[in-house]
Amino acid sequence: MKSGTPLLLLAVAILQWLAPLLPLSGHGRTIGAQAVEEGIPPELPPGVFFSIWGVIFTLYLIFALLAVFKTSYLEERLGQPLLLAGAGNVVWMLSAQYIGNEVLNLILLLPIAALAWWAARRLHRMGGWDGTARRLVACALTGLLSGWAAVAISISIPRVARLLLGLAPTDHVWISLWLALVPAALLAWVFATRISRSLWFFVALAWGLSGIALNNWERTGLHGLAIMTTLVGLYVIWRRLAYGARTALQ
Repeated sequence: MKSGTPLLLLAVAILQWLAPLLPLSGHGRTIGAQAVEEGIPPELPPGVFFSIWGVIFTLYLIFALLAVFKTSYLEERLGQPLLLAGAGNVVWMLSAQYIGNEVLNLILLLPIAALAWWAARRLHRMGGWDGTARRLVACALTGLLSGWAAVAISISIPRVARLLLGLAPTDHVWISLWLALVPAALLAWVFATRISRSLWFFVALAWGLSGIALNNWERTGLHGLAIMTTLVGLYVIWRRLAYGARTALQ
């Protein structure tokens, strides 16, 4: 790891906490407010489900502090992709708050996911969790970030599709739902078969799909969509637990 990387990691960790607070000072709009300003779409989890970012930011901060005070081989291997992923996350949040273009937001999410998966792959090749608290932080961070980035991409796709087609959130709700569920399932399959055996990815994915199901059961009243989301989520989790991450283990 380059000499300045730990401090940069710490700076990015702090910026990730500060960026979402800017709308509270009257600058920009909150990401959640923009998402529902034209109505509640079927693929959007309730706001409480986005609190997972707080968990991810906390783990990122702990990882950065460990790198600053006592850098190990773990931080050296994961520092570069996580630094870039964190910086990309800050840019994405600022873009969502100040520009609010759905296409741009989706484009910015792609490198964040790729970098998080890069870090997860490196950690997988290092053996994953070795029983230490330090490695647990890295496993949870890379897994949750990788999984939630996949969720963020999946729920952005139907929003972009509606924008390009000039549709409202309540138009063709089944199509909107499948435009979110199919990418989520495919990304889960790719992660398990090509990237890592980490179960933290599936914790984040299950959290996101639970939010989509609850959204349709409680907020939109589309119970059929809620049931389908639950079935898809259960199948994805069952498949991972039943078949493992075969290729990732090779």
